[in-house]
Amino acid sequence: MLALYNLLLSILLPGVRVASYFNPKLRRALDGRKTLIKSTREHYKDTNTHGPRILIHVASFGELEQAKPVIAAIKERHPAAHIHLTFFSPSGYENAVGKYAGADLISYAPLDVRSRVSQFLDIVKPDLALFARYDVWPNMASELKRRNVPSILFAATASENSRRMLPMVRNLYRNVFRSLSKILVISGEDKSRFEAYGVDAGNVIVAGDTRFDQVLARRVDLERNGEHQLPEPIRASIAERGTLVFIVGSSWESDEAIYLDTLKKSIERNDNILTIIAPHEPSEERVRKLLVHFAGKTIRFSAVEAWDGEPIIVVDSIGKLFGLYRYADVAMIGGGFGAGLHNILEAAVWGIPAIVGPKHEKSREVQQLIDCLSAFGVSTKREFDFVFWRLAQSEGLRQSAGEQASRFVQENLGATEGIMQEIIPLLKKESAVGG
Repeated sequence: MLALYNLLLSILLPGVRVASYFNPKLRRALDGRKTLIKSTREHYKDTNTHGPRILIHVASFGELEQAKPVIAAIKERHPAAHIHLTFFSPSGYENAVGKYAGADLISYAPLDVRSRVSQFLDIVKPDLALFARYDVWPNMASELKRRNVPSILFAATASENSRRMLPMVRNLYRNVFRSLSKILVISGEDKSRFEAYGVDAGNVIVAGDTRFDQVLARRVDLERNGEHQLPEPIRASIAERGTLVFIVGSSWESDEAIYLDTLKKSIERNDNILTIIAPHEPSEERVRKLLVHFAGKTIRFSAVEAWDGEPIIVVDSIGKLFGLYRYADVAMIGGGFGAGLHNILEAAVWGIPAIVGPKHEKSREVQQLIDCLSAFGVSTKREFDFVFWRLAQSEGLRQSAGEQASRFVQENLGATEGIMQEIIPLLKKESAVGG
């Protein structure tokens, strides 16, 4: 199967290069890899690594959130460890390089061509390779096994309708997963699905989801630092007037088709509600469209110091959403009417009831939050209107839903420690604190 995979790659890659001329994201992905080998070789030539070399791969920025607690735990116990973090997607790489300080080197991963993977590993010489969630590639897994480099897929999940379960692809990934030293899955259901690939049950271990640990760590850090996203005058006005704060996180246009009319009517009635909308991609075009929709009733987040009671704040930069959730009474999590739901745990850790669209089948935690009545699914504008006003008008409902959300996060903490128990024995170069 690996030979067929490599044959298909050799046929497809020229087409991918042609397609990149018409797809900016694809072009960035290919251009970013042009100097990968050269820059990687230069880094390791100038770097003395006394501790273990650990290669950690994530698909994009969302998966980095799952990797961050593991990276922090490795650095805490093995301060001399060298962490090389790789990304598949350009958006993930571009949002991390120069901004995330947890890794010693951040780069793209090589395209999964056997010769490129081999050349890359010749330079990196990892003692351990870690893959977050699902993004492990056939040639990379095969080459790591050939070199006797331990490899772990962590926070792993396998959906019931995954394309990897298709007959031809399934045979390929059976060998991929068997090449790994261990697979640390989120749940018992995931364990069963990986075992269905033919992976040895003893190599598939339920360890949990590190995203719970990460969102709590982010909340603790933010509170400890006394950092506030909203200026004091706005916070004071909210407290004095008893204003309901509604936040739409990672909003897509398909989500806006559901909730914008409700907000517009609320503004016309002069309801005591402050809405903060954070577009999924806050491009100037997207921000302007929202500003125009609520003409005269909005202010950009970048100008929020000049806030004069506007009922709508439009977030026009990235990296603000998590800190804004702390002020919310009700949240709507974007992506549920199109691309797929954004991370609901970022709201849950603040004890916020959330409204979600129907496209959340890949998010097990969303259904669990719905089951414990801390999240509420809607499919139409009418359903959104009903749920939103139920939550807006009932402080008791908001409080009980929020408490359930907080409890849900607390009950699912601890994955990082479980993962570390599997990683530590595989680190050959001892540099642990006290060891």
